[in-house]
Amino acid sequence: MSKFSLQGLGTPKSASYDNESAYKELLSRMDKGERLTIEVYTDKDGYSSFGIQTGVVSKFKLRLNQDILLKIMQYLTNNETEDVKVEPNDVEPYGEGKDFTMDLFKLMVDNGFKPQTVPLFRAVYGKVKSIFHFPKGRVEFNLERTDELMDYLADKHLL
Repeated sequence: MSKFSLQGLGTPKSASYDNESAYKELLSRMDKGERLTIEVYTDKDGYSSFGIQTGVVSKFKLRLNQDILLKIMQYLTNNETEDVKVEPNDVEPYGEGKDFTMDLFKLMVDNGFKPQTVPLFRAVYGKVKSIFHFPKGRVEFNLERTDELMDYLADKHLL
Protein backbone atom coordinates (compact mmCIF):
# COMPACT_ATOMS: atom_id res chain seq x y z
CA MET A 1 0.00 0.00 0.00
CA SER A 2 1.26 3.48 -0.89
CA LYS A 3 1.95 6.09 1.71
CA PHE A 4 0.68 9.55 0.95
CA SER A 5 2.58 12.57 2.13
CA LEU A 6 1.37 16.13 1.80
CA GLN A 7 4.91 17.41 2.32
CA GLY A 8 5.76 20.05 -0.27
CA LEU A 9 2.33 20.16 -1.92
CA GLY A 10 1.13 23.48 -0.53
CA THR A 11 1.91 26.97 -1.67
CA PRO A 12 4.62 28.50 0.49
CA LYS A 13 3.40 31.34 2.69
CA SER A 14 6.09 33.57 1.21
CA ALA A 15 4.83 33.10 -2.36
CA SER A 16 4.12 36.48 -3.88
CA TYR A 17 1.14 37.30 -6.04
CA ASP A 18 1.80 37.21 -9.82
CA ASN A 19 0.70 40.77 -10.49
CA GLU A 20 2.57 40.86 -13.80
CA SER A 21 0.36 38.12 -15.29
CA ALA A 22 -2.74 39.85 -13.94
CA TYR A 23 -1.59 43.11 -15.57
CA LYS A 24 -0.98 41.31 -18.90
CA GLU A 25 -4.51 39.88 -18.69
CA LEU A 26 -5.87 43.40 -18.13
CA LEU A 27 -3.95 44.69 -21.18
CA SER A 28 -5.33 41.84 -23.27
CA ARG A 29 -8.89 42.72 -22.26
CA MET A 30 -8.29 46.42 -22.96
CA ASP A 31 -6.78 45.66 -26.39
CA LYS A 32 -10.00 43.81 -27.25
CA GLY A 33 -12.09 46.80 -26.15
CA GLU A 34 -13.97 44.86 -23.48
CA ARG A 35 -16.05 46.60 -20.82
CA LEU A 36 -14.47 46.23 -17.40
CA THR A 37 -16.36 45.68 -14.16
CA ILE A 38 -14.05 46.65 -11.32
CA GLU A 39 -14.52 46.05 -7.60
CA VAL A 40 -12.32 48.20 -5.35
CA TYR A 41 -10.88 46.67 -2.18
CA THR A 42 -7.81 46.14 -0.03
CA ASP A 43 -6.59 42.54 -0.18
CA LYS A 44 -5.80 40.45 2.90
CA ASP A 45 -2.13 41.47 2.72
CA GLY A 46 -2.98 45.19 2.77
CA TYR A 47 -2.49 45.97 -0.94
CA SER A 48 -4.78 48.32 -2.84
CA SER A 49 -6.49 46.05 -5.34
CA PHE A 50 -9.06 45.84 -8.10
CA GLY A 51 -11.15 42.75 -8.76
CA ILE A 52 -11.54 42.93 -12.55
CA GLN A 53 -13.94 40.98 -14.74
CA THR A 54 -15.43 41.27 -18.21
CA GLY A 55 -18.20 39.53 -20.10
CA VAL A 56 -15.82 36.71 -21.03
CA VAL A 57 -13.32 36.58 -18.14
CA SER A 58 -14.18 35.86 -14.51
CA LYS A 59 -12.87 38.10 -11.75
CA PHE A 60 -9.15 38.30 -11.14
CA LYS A 61 -7.17 40.44 -8.72
CA LEU A 62 -4.81 43.22 -9.79
CA ARG A 63 -2.75 45.00 -7.17
CA LEU A 64 -2.42 48.71 -7.88
CA ASN A 65 0.24 51.32 -8.12
CA GLN A 66 -0.14 54.87 -9.41
CA ASP A 67 0.71 53.98 -13.03
CA ILE A 68 -1.72 51.06 -13.19
CA LEU A 69 -4.51 53.17 -11.68
CA LEU A 70 -3.84 55.97 -14.19
CA LYS A 71 -3.87 53.56 -17.14
CA ILE A 72 -7.16 51.96 -16.03
CA MET A 73 -8.82 55.35 -15.52
CA GLN A 74 -7.64 56.53 -18.95
CA TYR A 75 -9.13 53.42 -20.52
CA LEU A 76 -12.44 53.68 -18.68
CA THR A 77 -12.94 57.37 -19.47
CA ASN A 78 -11.27 57.87 -22.86
CA ASN A 79 -10.79 54.37 -24.25
CA GLU A 80 -7.05 55.12 -24.40
CA THR A 81 -4.48 52.40 -24.04
CA GLU A 82 -1.34 54.38 -24.81
CA ASP A 83 1.94 52.82 -23.81
CA VAL A 84 2.84 54.11 -20.39
CA LYS A 85 5.81 52.41 -18.75
CA VAL A 86 4.24 50.34 -15.98
CA GLU A 87 6.03 48.12 -13.49
CA PRO A 88 3.19 45.83 -12.33
CA ASN A 89 5.22 44.25 -9.54
CA ASP A 90 6.24 47.63 -8.09
CA VAL A 91 3.40 47.69 -5.55
CA GLU A 92 3.38 48.36 -1.83
CA PRO A 93 0.77 47.84 0.87
CA TYR A 94 -1.53 50.80 1.49
CA GLY A 95 -0.80 52.84 4.61
CA GLU A 96 -1.55 51.19 7.93
CA GLY A 97 -4.85 52.39 9.35
CA LYS A 98 -5.93 53.99 6.06
CA ASP A 99 -8.95 52.97 3.99
CA PHE A 100 -8.01 52.74 0.31
CA THR A 101 -11.58 52.09 -0.80
CA MET A 102 -12.89 55.23 0.91
CA ASP A 103 -9.91 57.34 -0.18
CA LEU A 104 -10.35 56.38 -3.85
CA PHE A 105 -14.11 56.93 -3.64
CA LYS A 106 -13.62 60.45 -2.30
CA LEU A 107 -10.91 61.17 -4.88
CA MET A 108 -13.24 60.21 -7.72
CA VAL A 109 -16.14 62.26 -6.34
CA ASP A 110 -13.88 65.26 -5.71
CA ASN A 111 -12.67 65.02 -9.33
CA GLY A 112 -16.21 65.41 -10.65
CA PHE A 113 -17.29 61.82 -11.18
CA LYS A 114 -20.87 61.11 -10.01
CA PRO A 115 -21.66 57.69 -8.54
CA GLN A 116 -24.95 55.87 -8.62
CA THR A 117 -25.68 54.83 -5.03
CA VAL A 118 -27.89 51.85 -4.22
CA PRO A 119 -30.86 53.01 -2.11
CA LEU A 120 -29.98 52.50 1.52
CA PHE A 121 -33.05 50.33 2.23
CA ARG A 122 -31.77 47.83 -0.39
CA ALA A 123 -28.16 47.81 0.73
CA VAL A 124 -26.58 45.07 2.80
CA TYR A 125 -26.70 46.03 6.47
CA GLY A 126 -23.68 48.16 7.37
CA LYS A 127 -22.65 48.76 3.75
CA VAL A 128 -23.21 51.41 1.11
CA LYS A 129 -22.79 50.37 -2.52
CA SER A 130 -21.87 53.03 -5.07
CA ILE A 131 -21.09 52.53 -8.76
CA PHE A 132 -19.31 54.88 -11.14
CA HIS A 133 -20.29 54.29 -14.78
CA PHE A 134 -17.87 54.98 -17.65
CA PRO A 135 -17.94 54.41 -21.42
CA LYS A 136 -15.70 51.32 -21.09
CA GLY A 137 -16.92 49.89 -17.81
CA ARG A 138 -17.80 50.60 -14.23
CA VAL A 139 -16.13 50.84 -10.84
CA GLU A 140 -17.98 49.43 -7.82
CA PHE A 141 -17.44 50.41 -4.19
CA ASN A 142 -18.78 48.55 -1.14
CA LEU A 143 -18.20 51.07 1.62
CA GLU A 144 -18.60 50.69 5.37
CA ARG A 145 -21.68 52.65 6.43
CA THR A 146 -20.28 55.17 8.90
CA ASP A 147 -21.48 58.57 10.10
CA GLU A 148 -18.50 60.10 8.28
CA LEU A 149 -19.54 58.49 4.98
CA MET A 150 -23.19 59.44 5.38
CA ASP A 151 -22.24 63.07 6.11
CA TYR A 152 -19.90 63.09 3.10
CA LEU A 153 -22.60 61.72 0.79
CA ALA A 154 -25.14 64.24 2.10
CA ASP A 155 -22.69 67.15 1.69
CA LYS A 156 -22.05 66.11 -1.93
CA HIS A 157 -25.81 65.57 -2.59
CA LEU A 158 -25.25 61.90 -3.41
CA LEU A 159 -28.10 60.46 -1.32
